Amino acid sequence: MSQPPPSYPVPSGYPPGTPPLPPKKRPSGWWFVVGGVLIAAAVAAAVGLFIWTISGLFQTDATVLVDGQSHAVEVPTDGDRMLWIDQTMTTPRCRVVDAATDRKIPLRPVSGEFQRSNGSAGDWLGLWRFDPGSGRLEVTCIGALSRPTASVEIGPAPRIGTFVGGILATIFIPLFLGLAGLAILIVTGILFATRPARPKPV
Repeated sequence: MSQPPPSYPVPSGYPPGTPPLPPKKRPSGWWFVVGGVLIAAAVAAAVGLFIWTISGLFQTDATVLVDGQSHAVEVPTDGDRMLWIDQTMTTPRCRVVDAATDRKIPLRPVSGEFQRSNGSAGDWLGLWRFDPGSGRLEVTCIGALSRPTASVEIGPAPRIGTFVGGILATIFIPLFLGLAGLAILIVTGILFATRPARPKPV
């Protein structure tokens, strides 16, 4: 009568006498905090960069009445300025002179349409842009008025390169931060669900 062959232990994959490595423990719970902070930073970056990008459209250097009188104003010289008119009045005729050189500064029509709303101050339309010269200007505007206090505003002209760069930064920086935070939360959650808990300190 034949006997069954002896059974042998299944190899563990480790050399004889070497104990198996302990299973990896869960990652620290602080990784959830890191992921949440990155997502919050993405939201904050999106809001901050958007405000920074459009802030130039709402900045006003000077306000001039449309009364046919010459008004002395000072504006920054870090770039072209834009002349905004109240959309409730007809287009005025304006003249800008550099007070330092007594030179008339040409007003150039803007390319495109620029509009902004200042709440109770009404809606404004960017009509001309010009070189600020020395920054010391004499501005005269005359036209058919819709109200006695009609005025024009002077502010920085939008820079296309800066504007486009700001829009791209507003999109991609928050996107990168948000995806990084989301990836950390997903990976940490999976590892928490599949790995044993860390031993509690005694």
